[in-house]
Amino acid sequence: MATHEGERVACTAADDLGWSELTVVPDVVTPAADGEVLARIVHVSDTHICDAESTARLEYLDRLSDPDSLYRLRLGEVGTYRPQEILTVQVLASLVDAINAHADELDAVIVTGDLIDNAQANEKSWCAEVLDGGTVEPWSGDPQVSQWVGSREGHPWDERYWHPDGPPGAAAEDIPTARFGYPRIPGLVEAARRAVISPGLNVPWFGVPGNHDALLQGTVVPDPDLRTLAVGDRRIVGLPAGRSPLLTLEGVAPIGPARYVHEDASPWIAATPDPRRRLLSDEELSRPWIHDIGQVRFVAMDTVNHSGGWQGSLGSAQFQWLRQVLSESEGRYVVVLSHHPSWCLTNPHTHDEPRHLAAEVVHLLLDYPCVVAWLSGHVHAHASLWHGTDSSGFWEITTASLIDWPQQARRLEILRSDGRVGFRSTLLDHDAPVAWSADDLGDYRALASISRVLSANDYHDREGGVRGWREGRDDDRNTIWWTPDPYA
Repeated sequence: MATHEGERVACTAADDLGWSELTVVPDVVTPAADGEVLARIVHVSDTHICDAESTARLEYLDRLSDPDSLYRLRLGEVGTYRPQEILTVQVLASLVDAINAHADELDAVIVTGDLIDNAQANEKSWCAEVLDGGTVEPWSGDPQVSQWVGSREGHPWDERYWHPDGPPGAAAEDIPTARFGYPRIPGLVEAARRAVISPGLNVPWFGVPGNHDALLQGTVVPDPDLRTLAVGDRRIVGLPAGRSPLLTLEGVAPIGPARYVHEDASPWIAATPDPRRRLLSDEELSRPWIHDIGQVRFVAMDTVNHSGGWQGSLGSAQFQWLRQVLSESEGRYVVVLSHHPSWCLTNPHTHDEPRHLAAEVVHLLLDYPCVVAWLSGHVHAHASLWHGTDSSGFWEITTASLIDWPQQARRLEILRSDGRVGFRSTLLDHDAPVAWSADDLGDYRALASISRVLSANDYHDREGGVRGWREGRDDDRNTIWWTPDPYA
C-alpha cells in the first residue's frame, strides 16, 4: 500500500522552480464508532480515463490559463491539457489494487461520473476493462509512435507542453521543464502506451453519468462534424488567425449552448485516423438507477445537461422520477448519487424539457426524511455540506478526482447508532509508491506514481488547488458525519 491508516501523502518543500517531491506524513485517524453497519462502499469519482492521442482534443486552449497568459484571469482554469493525462489507465489500475486489499470489507464501489474524459468509445472500453479485469492497450492512432502533444517524435515541437523525453536536437527545454522544474523521464511516453493488465475489482461496481462521459471535453454536444473529427486524420492545434482567445469562452462554457471553436481556417496537422475513437451515442450512456444494499437504497441521478455546458441540472422527467422513487422508499435509508454536487446544478439551458436547478433539487430531497446522504464529484476536491436542521436533513459528501491531486477515493461505512445514522469516512490512496522512480517503467504502479507527483505539481495552481482546496478541510477527509435517524 502507498499509505496506511493514520498516514497521508504530502508535498515536500519546493525547490527553486517550485517543484516538490512527495512524502508520507502523519494524518488524522478516522474516529472509531460503535453501531450496526448498514453498508460499506468505496466512493470514487472523476477517473477521467483519457485517450490523450485523440484528434478530438483541445490541448491548445489550455495555454490560455498558463501563469503568464494575458487571458488567465478572464478565462480561469481551462483544463484541456494535463501532463499526467497519458497515465490515467495506470492510476485507475493502481486504485483497483488498493480497493481489492479491502474487498472482504466492502459491499460495492460507486463511481460518481466522469469515468472517461472525452465521450469516446475507446475510453469507455478501457475504463470497463480496468474495473472488470482485463488487458488494456491505452493508445490510439499510430500503433508505433505516440501522437500525443508531449511526444517528441509524433507531434510537432511546442514549448508549452511537457516533453518527458526532452527537446529535439538543440532546441531549448519546454516551459514546464525550464520554468516549473518538471523532470525528464526518457521512455515515459512509450511506456504509457504499453498494455496494462488489471485484475479487476473483487466487488461489484456501479457508475453514474458525468458531463465528460456524454459531452466532448465535458462541455459540447457531439454533432456529425465532431464525430468525423474524432475518428479522422486531422488534429486542430490552434485558433484561426485573427481570432480572439476570448472566443474560447464558447468552447468551455459552464452553461449551454457550447461549441468547439475550430473552423475551416484553424491550423491543423495530419494524424492517424482511428475508428475506435468514435463518440458515444446516447444509447450507450448510463441511465438513472436504483440499487439496494440491505436497508440502504442508492439512487443514481443523471445531472448531465445533454444540451451542453459543463454544469448540471435535472430534466423534468427525471425530477418526477426521483420524486416517485423517494415516495416509495419509506423504511429505507436513501443515499442519492450524482456527478454534480448541489452547488453546480446551475445550467438551465435546454433544447427540450425544462431543467431543475440546485434549490429545487435540494428542497425535494429535504421533503423526504428517508434521504440521509448525497454523494457526488465533479469539482475534483474533497468537500462536505449539511442540508437541513438539527432534527432532520442529510449530508452532501464530495470526493476528489483521480486525474488531479490528491488522486484519492473514499471508503465509507454507513452505520446506525443511538438514534443517528453515521458515515465513517477514510480516504484511500491508490497503490502506487509515494516516491516515484523511472527505473521500472514497465510496471503500471510506477507510472501511477509518476502521475501522482505530476498532479501535485500542476503549474497552473500550485498554491491554490494543488496544495490547498482540493485536499479539503480535516472535516472533509477522515471523519464521521452524523445525521438524525429518520426512523428512530
